Amino acid sequence: MFKNRRDRYNRDVSSKILIRRVNMASQERGLFAEERQQRILAILSERSRVLVNELSEYFGVSTATLRNDLRELEQEGKLRRTHGGAVAIESRIPEQLAEAAISEHHNAKQAIGKAAAELVHDDDVLFCDSGSTTLEFIRALAGRRNLTIITNDFLIASESERVITQSNIIFLGGSVRTGFHYTVGSATIDALSCLSAPTAFLATSAFSFERGFSIHTLDLALFKQMLIDRSEQHIMLLDSSKIGAFTTVNFAQLSDISTLIVDDFISEKDRIRLEDTEDGPNIIIAPSK
Repeated sequence: MFKNRRDRYNRDVSSKILIRRVNMASQERGLFAEERQQRILAILSERSRVLVNELSEYFGVSTATLRNDLRELEQEGKLRRTHGGAVAIESRIPEQLAEAAISEHHNAKQAIGKAAAELVHDDDVLFCDSGSTTLEFIRALAGRRNLTIITNDFLIASESERVITQSNIIFLGGSVRTGFHYTVGSATIDALSCLSAPTAFLATSAFSFERGFSIHTLDLALFKQMLIDRSEQHIMLLDSSKIGAFTTVNFAQLSDISTLIVDDFISEKDRIRLEDTEDGPNIIIAPSK
């Protein structure tokens, strides 16, 4: 189903862009190969996918010439050829230890955390996923009362106790992953399987429209899937720097998420694509100022 929605979206966007550029097409004819290839990369940066037949019409050159262009760009590592066209190359996000992740894109994470905190009320019960953005969410809950926080993250448990008045913290035991401040494994999953909460606040290492949300390890992916299974509302906190990237293990698609909160550094292209996704989540843009 997700693939069908994605294909339909790409076809719609493809048509819209070509219509918008029809009056500019004459300016793109007669280009040298290097100039044409730069234009191809510019189009890919806008919509992540191109078709040979459309490019041939747009540039006024043969499909054979366009295939040569795409082959050369692929050899340079600038795109990936597919049947009938090419797609943009997504970046793979390397895994960071907790302390390094906390300091990166801090303003964006604070903005997301503050926006997420506005969805929480006194006496709520919630799951809180491990992550640097969810840590900022917990810090933004200062002043709330009588919250029940269920988490597998040491730092989140500690901050919950510090900032939330009369907080009830349920810490999920298991195997500690050194350098990351969270527990994983069968014991963690077993403990979580006995619990439920109306809302889960989730984090991710990467997101792409083609692959969905992903994380670096299978154990953590299984934990996040269990958080989704044991809750009704699924709120994803997404730092926009993670859009257009992927890691090792997929754990959710956009259709699995109820609300997605992203910072206002998001590109206009990605914002529109998120908001136009059929059956997608409610989108909240968190102001950074």
